[in-house]
Amino acid sequence: MNIEDAKQLAKQGDREGAIALLRQMLEQNEGERELVLLELGVVYNAMGETTQAINHLNEVMRINPENTKAKAYLEMINGILNYYCKDLLNP
Repeated sequence: MNIEDAKQLAKQGDREGAIALLRQMLEQNEGERELVLLELGVVYNAMGETTQAINHLNEVMRINPENTKAKAYLEMINGILNYYCKDLLNP
């Protein structure tokens, strides 16, 4: 069991299986924690589970503030969450 197996599962559409595998890796301290958390954030984001994605990506940033992939995902998610249409607010 490794992170590539989880990426393959997610790519094939079995995101729940990928999450289960990644969580198991965290519990058993297998693989580099930063990479496992990053992949969890990516998979949760793909599932539309924004809160879980942000939580995992923020944990990656606490471990390594220079992680550009986590930074990019957080910026993208926050950009979506901060978006609003002024026309909808002022009918």
